[in-house]
Amino acid sequence: MKIGVIGLGTMGQPIARRIARAGHEVLAWNRTPGRADSLPADAAVAVRTAGEACQSEIVITVLSDDAAVEAVMFEGDRLLTRGMPGLIHVCMSTISDKLARKLAAAHEAAGQAYVSAPLFGPPDAAAAGRLLIAAGGPRSAVERVRPVLEVLGRVQYISEDPAAANVVKSAGNFLMAAVVESLRDAMLIVHGAGVDPREFAGIVTQSLFPTPVYQYLGGLLAARQAQGGARVLNPFLRGAEQCANTAQQQGVDAPLVNHIDGQSGERQAAPSPAGRATPVPSRPQ
Repeated sequence: MKIGVIGLGTMGQPIARRIARAGHEVLAWNRTPGRADSLPADAAVAVRTAGEACQSEIVITVLSDDAAVEAVMFEGDRLLTRGMPGLIHVCMSTISDKLARKLAAAHEAAGQAYVSAPLFGPPDAAAAGRLLIAAGGPRSAVERVRPVLEVLGRVQYISEDPAAANVVKSAGNFLMAAVVESLRDAMLIVHGAGVDPREFAGIVTQSLFPTPVYQYLGGLLAARQAQGGARVLNPFLRGAEQCANTAQQQGVDAPLVNHIDGQSGERQAAPSPAGRATPVPSRPQ
């Protein structure tokens, strides 16, 4: 198939590379030139504009957030892919359910299909085809793009409503935000009692929560705490913010979501005793 990939950042590059190596023709575009240089030359073409990348059967966007997706897809407040009936847009970005609904409506009006396919997993999982992809949208469109998405990992169909997949993604990121906040507080407490936080992290990750997320984040936070280094910022707070917005729209009482969402400004503004805060690498997407 001919597939456009828009966005060649830390996730977009391995996604485009793996799709190209699976035998598909990739039309790749990124706002920063040169990102397509590492793609297989025999299966990927770097195009000059996002519109050129859309001259395909499927266009996949892997952009950073709502603002980036809107800036590209609603160029001049008009849908970029207008006049391309039958196109399927697969958005793998972490975006709000509000934007997903806007995209779905715009594509439907243009005679196209829209699929939300936010992903769980780090860049090396994308490169190895081990992502978990939450797919939402018309089932016929999801089945059409499923062979491409399955090159990247396991596809879990969520709902005919594309926005439901984005709610699932933000809820998952909220849970990881809660892991960071709870681990940080627990380690501060045990460290204050004279316990090496690395020993505590071993107990947590080997017995209580023996999962990749806890093992990765627990080890990183414990090492920083033991060394008295910079405060580690929580990269998943945007998920908590999106969850809080969704809960408010639904009229759902979600006190923990609201509490963690409220930590965003405080956590990111507060420096550690050793200096400025540094972000934790967001390995578990």
